[in-house]
Amino acid sequence: MSLAVQRGLCAVVFAIVATSCATSSPLVFDTPAPGALGDDTQAGVLGTGRSTADDATTRDLASDELTAGELSADAEATDSSGVTPDRATQASVEAAFTRLMSGWVDCFHRPARCDVTRLTASKSPERQRLSESLSFYTTEKIRTKPDEGRLQWSIESLSLPSNDRARLLTCEYDTRIFFDSSMADTEFGDIIFDTTVWTRRVEWTLARDGDSWGLWSRRIERRSPVARFCTP
Repeated sequence: MSLAVQRGLCAVVFAIVATSCATSSPLVFDTPAPGALGDDTQAGVLGTGRSTADDATTRDLASDELTAGELSADAEATDSSGVTPDRATQASVEAAFTRLMSGWVDCFHRPARCDVTRLTASKSPERQRLSESLSFYTTEKIRTKPDEGRLQWSIESLSLPSNDRARLLTCEYDTRIFFDSSMADTEFGDIIFDTTVWTRRVEWTLARDGDSWGLWSRRIERRSPVARFCTP
C-alpha cells in the first residue's frame, strides 16, 4: 500500500473519530426523589410493553383507585354519622357484605362474565364504576387468578345511616396479581402485569332492597403500596 493511500485512510479514520466525539453527549441517570415510595405510589408493576401511564390508567379504572366521579356521585358516603345496629342486624349485614365482597373479587377472575346486577344496587355509583372497570379489563385482557394472591378484609366499624343504608369501614390487604391474558392461548400463557401489594382503608356503603343488600358505593380513605397501616 502506497504512503499516499495510507495517509488518506488515516485522514478518514481521524474524521470519523472526531465527528463521534463532537456529537456524543454525556449519559444522564434519573435519580428518584426522596420519599418517592410514600403513600399512593405505584409500585411493583411488571410491564408488558405498556408505558407507566398505561399501567396507572389500568389501576385507575380497576378496583384500587378512587376517581373523582366516585366521590361526588355519592356525597352521603362521606357522612360518618349513623346508628350502631343491634347484634342480629350487624350479623346480617356482615354476612351480606362477605357474600358481596366474595362475588366482587371473583368478578376480576373473568371480567367479561361478571353479572354486576347480582352484587350492586340498582342505579348505584358502584354499579356504574364496577361495570366500567370490568369493561376496561375485558378490552385490555387483564385478569386475576383465584390461586394467585387474595384480598383480605376486616370490618372496623359498622353503622346504619338510615333504614336502607349500611356503612362499613374496612381494612384491606390486597396481594392479588393481575395478569395480561392476551397471549394465554400461546406458549407464553398469561404474563404477570401488576404485582402491587396494597393496604387500604375503605368505606363501603350497602343499600337494602327488601330483604337483600347490594353494594352502593366504595370510597378509599387511605391506600399505600408500602405502609401496612392496618391489619385485617
